[in-house]
Amino acid sequence: MARKFLNELTQLSKDLDALGVNLVFNSRARAAEAVVKDLQELGPAWTGKFRNSWYIESPTGSRQGGSQSAGEAIPVKAPTLSGADARKVYTNGSKPFIVDSASSYKEQATDTAPFRLDGPVPRKTAESDFGVKRGERPDGGLRGDVSGSGGNRSTAELNWFSKYSRAGKLDQTVKKALSKPFKGFLK
Repeated sequence: MARKFLNELTQLSKDLDALGVNLVFNSRARAAEAVVKDLQELGPAWTGKFRNSWYIESPTGSRQGGSQSAGEAIPVKAPTLSGADARKVYTNGSKPFIVDSASSYKEQATDTAPFRLDGPVPRKTAESDFGVKRGERPDGGLRGDVSGSGGNRSTAELNWFSKYSRAGKLDQTVKKALSKPFKGFLK
């Protein structure tokens, strides 16, 4: 009888540990995944390399994504955390997940630095023509600063990144992902 109780208590402890990780960290992992999906959909898509440069890094240093492969966007899954890792993160107060880009030209792609072409224009490999705009880009202009007539092209809206992060869409995506695990949990 005592052994059975001890086994049930051990299982309860494991279940609570899993529940804690799920509620606190897995919901944040889903939020990071949703943010990456948004960034892939909104960002430049000429070759697809920038869309596939987004990665999610866990507080333990493991990364998922960031392949920079050409073509269509590849969904990124967040790294998993064990209960022990989650406790360490929770007690030392570090951020659960970081979303970033492995691209060497991320400042240009996010319209925070002037566009500069290093070498010939790469062949377009992404299927999507979302946001394609043609025109002339002024010398020292931003990637998305294309207007009038000309041969320059932009596959994402000018200032797409700052609009996403400052206009509330980022917050909405995170809030929606964080609320999912709690739906129906407490009534």
